[in-house]
Amino acid sequence: MLIYSLSIKLEKGFEDIIEAVIENGTLNILGFNIEFPINEPEYTIVNIYNENENILKDNLNIVEESIKNIVHYSYTTKQLRSEEYLTSYIEFLKPFNVGNITIVPNLKDNNNDEKIENPLYIAKQYAFGTGTHETTYLALEMINEYANNNDIVSKNIVDIGCGSGILSLFAYKLGGKNITSVDIDNDAVNCTLDNASYNDIKLDNVMLGSAKDLINMKLKFDLVIANIETDILIEILPDLKALLKPDSTLILSGILLEKESFMKNAIRENNLNIVLRKSKNDWVSLMLND
Repeated sequence: MLIYSLSIKLEKGFEDIIEAVIENGTLNILGFNIEFPINEPEYTIVNIYNENENILKDNLNIVEESIKNIVHYSYTTKQLRSEEYLTSYIEFLKPFNVGNITIVPNLKDNNNDEKIENPLYIAKQYAFGTGTHETTYLALEMINEYANNNDIVSKNIVDIGCGSGILSLFAYKLGGKNITSVDIDNDAVNCTLDNASYNDIKLDNVMLGSAKDLINMKLKFDLVIANIETDILIEILPDLKALLKPDSTLILSGILLEKESFMKNAIRENNLNIVLRKSKNDWVSLMLND
């Protein structure tokens, strides 16, 4: 089987723009990774992988629209055999810890897994959220903070835009059992279910839909989580608030630092209060209550 790779070389720091496009689900890809060349420390290379050359070209057009007026870049494409793709892609996916849980954005490794305590495997990655991007990492930290200060076992939790299911599964590993996972993309729904099965976790409520659909079902939650692009968060914030029970919590991630002021304006307009802020590089996550 042939895999097609698109390698985009650009100034270090601007790779976040492409990552944001990827994390938002705009591209149709098999996977991606980022290289930091030792001999050219001022540059980064974003590698995007596709099973189809036409899809790769479509993805290139989308990426170019996001960066062409911001930074100089160059790109190359090539064909890989499937085994070359797996080697080049998976070697970038290293385990990391959030609280006492080890996120493993990779397959189980029978030779090394005995060294990993309390692992959460994100092995199926055809929807986004491996934890390696800042937005997902910040959301994980926020959920861990919430669990440290609340009896998460008794809480009703919803993950809006569940993607790979990483946030839902992380909440489950922390003790959450009443979890609803929702996405407008059927691939994301299936990816969440696949990752749950891979971890021997049963998520009872994984749904194709949106926050509005949950409102129409008259559902309310103690914890609402949304890791989505800033402009969409602003647009759906009234719906997210409508899903909150009294004295409950909303976690927002995916907020670009340069758009934080717009997000805060929307928060004030919806009479919500910021109780915790976390940031990493150009990204911000906020914990709110009403």
